[in-house]
Parts: sequence; structure tokens; C-alpha cells
Amino acid sequence: MTIKFLCNRQEFDNDYKDILRAFYPHIALDNDGETLSLELYEIEDNIFDCLIKFNNSEVLRSFALDKEFLVDKESEFFEIKRNAQIKRHSKVALYEFLVELTSCELPYGSLTGIRPTKLYHETLEKGLDAEDYFLNTLKVSQGKVNLIRHICDNQKDYYYVKNNEVDVFVNIPICVSRCSYCSFISAELKRVKQFVTPYCDILIDELRCTKRIIDKMGLKVSSVYIGGGTPTSLDDVNFERIIRESKFDCDEYTVEAGRPDTITKSKLDIMSKYGVTRISVNPQTFNQKTLDLIGRSHTIDEIYAVYKMAREYDFDINMDLIAMLPDENFEDFRNSVDCAIALDPDNITVHTLALKKGSALKVGGYDNSSFDLASSMVDYAQKTLEKNGYMPYYMYKQKYMSGNLENVGYCKKGKACIYNVHIMEEVSSIIANGAGGISKRIFDGDRLERLANPKGLDVYLQRRDKMLEDKEKFFS
Repeated sequence: MTIKFLCNRQEFDNDYKDILRAFYPHIALDNDGETLSLELYEIEDNIFDCLIKFNNSEVLRSFALDKEFLVDKESEFFEIKRNAQIKRHSKVALYEFLVELTSCELPYGSLTGIRPTKLYHETLEKGLDAEDYFLNTLKVSQGKVNLIRHICDNQKDYYYVKNNEVDVFVNIPICVSRCSYCSFISAELKRVKQFVTPYCDILIDELRCTKRIIDKMGLKVSSVYIGGGTPTSLDDVNFERIIRESKFDCDEYTVEAGRPDTITKSKLDIMSKYGVTRISVNPQTFNQKTLDLIGRSHTIDEIYAVYKMAREYDFDINMDLIAMLPDENFEDFRNSVDCAIALDPDNITVHTLALKKGSALKVGGYDNSSFDLASSMVDYAQKTLEKNGYMPYYMYKQKYMSGNLENVGYCKKGKACIYNVHIMEEVSSIIANGAGGISKRIFDGDRLERLANPKGLDVYLQRRDKMLEDKEKFFS
């Protein structure tokens, strides 16, 4: 079924289309398809009519905003909160109509945002029955409500952050090669070799600026996270420069080493020398045919060898897996889960493939839309990991995910990554460094503001002075 979608509230257009896309392949957006329209009218104070028209038929659904989520009319946040409520309830009305149209229910119901657990926490803080709200208002399935509740319970030790605490993020947007599913703004090393040292020079300047901000404001660093890209793609000299400059007085220091073909003993020595506490060794799959297909230039044997070498150090280790990789069936994915568990890492993160613009898989027309296969893979991972002592502790969703599912981080008791909880629940200010980094500052009164660094390596190099000036102002 192809649909041309129209609505009279353009500010919500993308959110409505996210719901329509989540029903793919039952529904596909096409300007030449049949017309589906949504008209939203306020009929009384905070009470709305939602008129949905399709194929010469009309459905009228009315809703009232949740007063618990609104703030005082004099507050500067009133219109923001009110619009969020209007959008949320009109999306429910559209979702219910699409369920009737397609006879298909989505695991997360009307939710398309990336942070279901953040909304669950907020609902609890409003004194509402969060489980009932998610089940009966937002139409989330019981299984996913149970998972969300479980994650929120497991986050309690890390969810509450003091006003003077911040996290530090450092971005290395460079990889040795580009995986076919990747849509990150990450450059292949062979194409940008001449920029690597200049990039590290300016990144160090920015990190020193970050340290001045922290000292000036009397802040305490909760965690440091170096991501990318693949930080271990750097040569040893530049890698050590960044690891040394990124050291702060904190208990958690993560380096997303990631690809086994970039992790060497010398890099492990460097990370150990400067107090790194947590790294990733990410297989994505334990199927060699799949690794070759998605452009991971390493072998299964290398995964085992690098993991064994890393275990000789005092690091907590995370391993990433991806459900719904090309040409993999349920048995392939089950084997990957079982192999990862057998290695006994401290964390295992299970991603569901998201086909985003810019990825080779998306450009090539790969179809990841099998709801049943995606669900069976993710359900197996959850049950098997929990059975083996791993608890889910953070979650996020993305657009264009197989089965409209999620990414979930699992950890052994006491091994949760604080940074992952803080960034997903948006409970801590983050000072981001490097191209594409987005700083977040949380103010008293439930206000969050963002400051984005330039994305491309070349633009980042050109805008050093302006970028540092903006950062100092943002955190002044």
C-alpha cells in the first residue's frame, strides 16, 4: 500500500511520517499513492479533534491533554510542553487508525522517539502509573513495557546526577574502512591521512578548553567516553596524545576500541597506562561470511585473539552484536549471541539494524523489514542474556530499524556504563569534543540546550577559534 500523507500541522509532519515508516512494508510513503490526511483542531481549552481521511472515509478521534505533563501557563516552557502533548496524542490517534488499516500492531505502539525509558522516568516523576500509561495510552506492548520498566529499575543507581557533575565525550570520526550499514559521519583513514595529525592538534586544544571550563565552573567529571568512528584507527603516537589529554579525575574512562583489526598490544598498553577502565571489542557477528559482506576487514579468529589479549588487562569489556545483518537467518544470529556469551564479557550490546540514509546497504536496496525475524532474534538475545546473568540497563531506538525495535545494552551486576545511561536519559550535562560532537547543558527548571561542533574534518579544522569561543560562552 502506497500513501501520500498530508497534515494541517506542518510542525508535526516528520513525527507523523515516522509512524507511517514504522509500518513498512505494510505502508510505503509515495507522493503518487492514495491520499491519507490528518487534520487537527482545538475545540476547547486543551481538548482536540483529530480528523483522519482516507479513501473517501473519515475517522474522528478526540483527546484531552494530560494535565500532569503541562506546566504553569506563565512558564517559558508552557508552549513547548503543550506542543509535545498535542503531538503525542495525535500520534496515538494516527497509530490506532493505521492498526485498523493494516491489522498490524507495532511493539512500541505510537512511540517513535529514541528514548522510551526517558519518557517512562518522566511519567513516574509526574506521579502517574507509568505502566498503565504506556500500555493503554501510548499502546506499547506488554513485553516492551516490561523491558522498559526493567531497564529503568536497573538505572536507579546511575540516574540521579548532581548539578555540578558532567560527562566528557571525545569523537574520533575515522575508521580503517566503512561498514556497509554505517551512516555515521566517519572518514576512511586512507582518504584523510593528511588531516589526522592536524585534527588531533585541534582536538587537544579543545580538550584543554574543556578542562578550563571544568576548573572555572568547579565541575566534577562522572565519566569520559572516547567514541567514533574507531579511535584505535589512529597511529600509536596520535592515539597516545588523545588518550593522555582525555584523562580526567573520574572512575569511568571508556574507549570504544571497536574493531578487532585496529586493537594492538601497544594500544592496549597505552590505554592501561592512562587509566582507561572500559573498552569495546565488537564482533557484530560471529559469521565470517557476514563480516566479509558488510566490509569488516577482519576474521572471526582475530575477534577471539584480540579478546584474549585484552583480557590480560584490567578492562571491563563490551561486545556489540547486530540483529538482521544481510543474509543472516535466526540460527546465524543465535550462534553470535551464544559465542559472545561464551567469551563472558562484562557487557553485551544488542543492536537492531537501522537502514539510514548514507549507508551502503540503504543505497543498495537491502530489505530489513521482516518483523517476525527481527523480533525472534531480539527476543532470543534478551531471554538468553538474562538467563546468563546479564541485565538490560540502557536502551535507545532509531529510525528505519528492523521491526520498529530497539538497541539494548546488557551488563553483569555492577558493570553498567554510566555514560550510556546519562546520555540516553539526558540527566547529565555533556561536554563534547571533536568533529560532530554535540554538547548538552542541563539547566535548573527542566531546560536542555545543545551546542554542535562542525561535522566534517575539514570544517572542524577551519573553525578552531570560533568553535572554542562558542564552547566557552555556552558553558559560562
